[in-house]
Amino acid sequence: MSEPIDREHLKRDFSEALGAVRRDQSVLGLDELAASLTTLGPTYAFHGRLLLSTLEARPPHYGALIWNLVQVLDKLERGAL
Repeated sequence: MSEPIDREHLKRDFSEALGAVRRDQSVLGLDELAASLTTLGPTYAFHGRLLLSTLEARPPHYGALIWNLVQVLDKLERGAL
């Protein structure tokens, strides 16, 4: 049986990642956060895969990263599965 999702912890992590991308264009650790989404069901997995593919681009498309991070935070806030 899988562990329950700690939404508050995820919101905090993704909020910090969003701030880092906006402030410094830093993507450090974002690949691990994105990969963690792929195990949380189809809604989150979709955004996890989008984030991972956006991170593969050189340089990353920061607008797309920010959009995806905002979408994930919105879904975490609403409790979407």
